[in-house]
Amino acid sequence: MEIKVRYFGQLAEFTGKSEEIMTQDFKTLEGLKLFLFDRYPKLKEVLFKMAQDNTIESESSELKGTLIDLLPPFSGG
Repeated sequence: MEIKVRYFGQLAEFTGKSEEIMTQDFKTLEGLKLFLFDRYPKLKEVLFKMAQDNTIESESSELKGTLIDLLPPFSGG
């Protein structure tokens, strides 16, 4: 399965890209996250949410979408 992963805010800075295509087979969002931690160790330094097809989901969620967004903490008021 082909998955587009998009990085926002400081996560784009840590990876050096705004998006990339993954072709590996991941069962869960957590599996993808662990893969990304190996590829981009600086991601471990910040908390972030993961959205699958525009819906924020838990890391234990089955990876079934084709668009994954990594979202840094939001601030504002």
